[in-house]
Amino acid sequence: ARFRKKKPSAGHRNPVYAAMIASVDESVGRLLSTLQELGLRKRTIVVFFSDNGGFGPVTSMAPLRGSKGMLYEGGVRVPLIVRWPGRVKAGSRCDVPVAGIDFYPTFLEAAGISRPGNLTLDGESLVPLLTGKGSLKRKALFWHFPAYLQAYRGMSGLWRTTPAGSVRAGDFKLIEFFEDGKVELYNLREDPGEKHDLAGTLPEKRKELYDLLRAWRKKVNAPVPTKRNPKYAPRMKHR
Repeated sequence: ARFRKKKPSAGHRNPVYAAMIASVDESVGRLLSTLQELGLRKRTIVVFFSDNGGFGPVTSMAPLRGSKGMLYEGGVRVPLIVRWPGRVKAGSRCDVPVAGIDFYPTFLEAAGISRPGNLTLDGESLVPLLTGKGSLKRKALFWHFPAYLQAYRGMSGLWRTTPAGSVRAGDFKLIEFFEDGKVELYNLREDPGEKHDLAGTLPEKRKELYDLLRAWRKKVNAPVPTKRNPKYAPRMKHR
């Protein structure tokens, strides 16, 4: 009820969603308090993380473009907070892009556990970043979404996103749309809102990232659709 009395702020105007977020915050607080009471605070790593961007119809990702289910920054850039007493300096900040695939190797190293057998790990341990004693070895992050995602109610068009792949290397990010081969390139440091497509003005950088993306897809055997589904009927009426 307290959120219904508040005025909308920064594009956020849904009291039910606000109450849900507040409930999550309160639950995290209870967990941290319980760790303290049990004497486990100093030997517990707490990670606060979201798996994707915000739900477009009820929350704002401004100034980022897009939302949940898209490869634009509003769909893939999320909060990440780590508390690790004695190893992570309180109040410190790191701007190196990471991903959810990095948690497993991070927890293995933090717990002093060797990688099981010949298990292949897609991610990289974040311990050097968390402790401020090193950097990551990889040069790029990759996303692969070879599918259609239905648009939110009220959006123009049928799709929130169409089959696509993406790569980020340094400040630059490239998105390839598989339907027509369109490629978009953005400098995220200068243009975090992805408003200025540089694919036509920076051909060398475009080629560099495009080659990275194609090489990665080949390496991991990532499927790319090439044929239309003959059973798809876009004008079919919903019953």
